[in-house]
Amino acid sequence: MLNENPAPRGWGPLLLIGLWFGIFTGLIEGAGLLLFQHINWAQWGRLLHVSWPILWISPLVDVAFFLLLALLAGLAARLFPRFPAPPALVFLLAFLAAYDWLSLTERLYRPACFLLALGVAFAVGRWFARHETRALIFLRKTGPLMLMIFALTAASVCGGQRLREHRMLAKLPPAAPGSPNVLVIIVDTLRADHLSSYGYQFPTSPNIDELARQGVLFENAIAPCSYSLPSHVSLITGRYQYEHGVGNVQPLPWFSDKQTMGGYATLGEVLQRRGYRTAAFSANRTYFTHELQGRGFIHFEDYFNSPGDMFLRTVYGRKFCDRFLRRSEKSLVTRALRRLGLGSLLDHDDGGFGVRKRADAVSQELLHWAGEDPRRPFLVFLNYFDVHRPYRGPYGFPKPAWQEPGSIGEYDQGVKYEDDAIGGLMEQLKRRDLSENLLLVITGDHGEGLGQHGVSTHDMDLYWELVHVPLVFWYPGHVPAGERIAAPVTNSAIAATVMDLVGEKTPAFPGPPLDELWQSPGVAPSWPAPLAELAQDPYPDPENWPAVSVVPTNVTGWMKSLVTPQRQLIVHQKAGNQLYDWRRDPAETNDLAKTPDGAQEAEKLRREMQSEMVTRPPFP
Repeated sequence: MLNENPAPRGWGPLLLIGLWFGIFTGLIEGAGLLLFQHINWAQWGRLLHVSWPILWISPLVDVAFFLLLALLAGLAARLFPRFPAPPALVFLLAFLAAYDWLSLTERLYRPACFLLALGVAFAVGRWFARHETRALIFLRKTGPLMLMIFALTAASVCGGQRLREHRMLAKLPPAAPGSPNVLVIIVDTLRADHLSSYGYQFPTSPNIDELARQGVLFENAIAPCSYSLPSHVSLITGRYQYEHGVGNVQPLPWFSDKQTMGGYATLGEVLQRRGYRTAAFSANRTYFTHELQGRGFIHFEDYFNSPGDMFLRTVYGRKFCDRFLRRSEKSLVTRALRRLGLGSLLDHDDGGFGVRKRADAVSQELLHWAGEDPRRPFLVFLNYFDVHRPYRGPYGFPKPAWQEPGSIGEYDQGVKYEDDAIGGLMEQLKRRDLSENLLLVITGDHGEGLGQHGVSTHDMDLYWELVHVPLVFWYPGHVPAGERIAAPVTNSAIAATVMDLVGEKTPAFPGPPLDELWQSPGVAPSWPAPLAELAQDPYPDPENWPAVSVVPTNVTGWMKSLVTPQRQLIVHQKAGNQLYDWRRDPAETNDLAKTPDGAQEAEKLRREMQSEMVTRPPFP
C-alpha cells in the first residue's frame, strides 16, 4: 500500500503544489544567482547578470511556470482518470527545482545536473507517494507562510531601494542657484569616423551634427581603453586605468554591491556634495552596472527594464531563450512570437541573453526619473548600446537608403538609430523645460574594429579605429558654438571639465579641464598627450582570433598607447613598440617603428609616456 490515507483529488491540491514549489524554488534560485554571481566573478563576461530584484522575480516566474504544469497535470487526470496527478507533479517539480539550483551554479555540466536532479526527484516523488495526505496537509499549512515570505521579500527589495534613495536625497545640501543639469551620453562602441560630423560619407548623425554645430567638437578624442569596463570607470572617476586599477572585472566585495574603483572619488560623489541628485541609466548590462560603477549614483537602472528581460534573467528564462529564441526569422516560433506581440524577446544583447535595452527605453527611464524632483539639478550618465553588436537598429527600424550591405552597413544603421534616439531625447527634454540650463556631453567608450587589423569587434587592441571616439560639449551660452578643436585629448577629462563648467574651480579630478582649449587656444601645443591602456585577456571573442596571428594583441600581454598631434605609439608588453602617423595614415597600415628613425622615435615616446604616468598629479 503506497498511501496511508486517500488524499483529496481535484484542482486544489495540484495548484497548491505548483504554488508552493514555485515560491520555494524561486526564492532559493534568486539567492543562488546573487551568490554565484559573486563566486563566479572571473566569468563575468559570459554571465547573465542580476541584482536584488531577482529575489522576487525568480519566485514569480517559477510560480507561473509551475502553475502551468499543475494545470497540465490536472488536465491529464481528467483525460486519464487513473493518472496519479499529484505524485507525478511532485516528481516533475522536484526535478525542475533541483535542476534549477544545480545549473545556476555554472559549475556542473548539464548531464551531471540532469542526473543529480533526477535522483532528487525520485527520492522526493517516492516519499510523497507514500505520504501524500500528510504532505498535502504540510503544504496547505505552510502555503500562507511561503506567500508571506515572498510578499515580504518583494516589499523589502522594492521598498528598501526607494527608502535608501529617499534618505540620500534628504541628506543633499542645497544646490547653488543656477546650477546646470548635466547629461553625459555614452554611445557604446561608437567610432568617431562613422559620424558625418567627423567626415563620414553617409549622413548617419544629423542630430549629433547639429548639436556639434551649436557647441564644441573635439576632432581627436581618445578613449582610455578599447573595452567598456575600464573606459566607464575612467569616465566617472577622471582617472586612467593605471590609476584606478580596473583593467578587468575584479572580485565583488561580499558586504557591498559596488566596486571601489581604486578608492577614487567619482563625479557623482563630488556633485552630490554640491546638491546634485545623480543617476545612471545603462543599456550595457555587463560592463556598466551598479555593481561595477554604481558608487556616486543615487539611482541606477540597468537590469529588469521590461517583463521580457525579467523572465530571461531567470534560470528557466535562459533555458527558454536557448531553446526557442535563437532561430531564424522564418522559423515558426519566431513568426508566432512576432504575431503575439512578443517580438522583443527576440531582440537579444550580445551573447544572446537578456532582452536588448534599446535607446528609447533608456531615454524613457531618464525622463521618468528627471520629472520626480525638478527642484534639484541632476547629473545623469546614459549608456546607449545600439551600435554594439549585433548591429542594426531594432526590428522594424527603416533601413537608410544609403545603407550598404554587410556588417559595416548594419553598424551604420545602428548609428542612425542612436542618432534618432538622441534627437528624440533632446526634443522631450525641451518639452519638459529641461534643456534650458543643460550641459550635454556626447562621447563613446571605445570604437569598433569592423575588420581592420583583423579585429571584428574591440577590446583586443588599441589601434586608431578602436580608441578614436566622438566628443561634443553642448551648453548654449557657456561654450562657443561651432568650435572644432584638433588637439588630441582624453575623454577621461570629462569629469574635470564638467566641474569647471558648473563653477567648481577647486580641483576634484586630474586635469587639465578641456574648456581651457577653447578659452585659451594657445595652450594646445603643450597639451598632455592622451593615454590608452588595455589589460591582458587570454580569452578573446572567437571572431577575433584571426587577429592574433596578424598583429600583437592583448591575448599575450598588456598594451598601452600614447597619442601626440602626429603620432600614435602602441606598446605591447612582449611584442614591443608600434608607431603610426595617424594623421596621414589613419588606417595605420605603415608601422614606422620598423625603420631605424621610427624605432628611435618610438622609444623616445615610450619614455615620455612612462614619465607622464609617473608625474601625473595626485588628487583625493
